[in-house]
Amino acid sequence: EETARKYFKIWEMACFSGFLNAREVAKRMVTRQRGTILFTGATAGLRGASGFAAFAGAKHGIRALAQSMARELGPMNIHVAHVVVDGAIDTDFIRSSFPEKYATKDQDGILNPEHIAENYWYLHSQPRDAWTFELDLRPWNERW
Repeated sequence: EETARKYFKIWEMACFSGFLNAREVAKRMVTRQRGTILFTGATAGLRGASGFAAFAGAKHGIRALAQSMARELGPMNIHVAHVVVDGAIDTDFIRSSFPEKYATKDQDGILNPEHIAENYWYLHSQPRDAWTFELDLRPWNERW
C-alpha cells in the first residue's frame, strides 16, 4: 500500500542524500589521500520487515553505497564504514514519545549517544591494516 511518492521521498532522504554528501566529501579526501566516511544504517539495511519497504530499500541502498565506496576509496587511504545503529537512543524525543522504552535506560536498555560517538571515533582511529567495514551497535536487550 506504499505510495510511489512516499517511497521516493524516503529513499531520497535516507539514501540519495548520503550519496550526494559522501561524493562531495570524498572529492576533497582524495586530493589529501586520507579521510574517514561513516554511514549510519539500521537493521532494515540488512533485512526488510513488513510495513517498512521504503525504509528498508533506502537503508539497503546506503549500505551498498558504503560497500562500493569502501572498495573504491580504500586504496586511496580513505576509510569508509557502515554503522548499524539498532535501538532507541537517549534523546528528548524518546523520553517524551516512548516513556516505557525510556524507562529501560537504567538497565542499559537504550543507546547512550556518548557511547555511539566513542564507537564512531574508534572507527576513525583504526589503523589501516585493520579497518572495520561494518559495526553493529545495539543495547543488550534489543531483538535482532
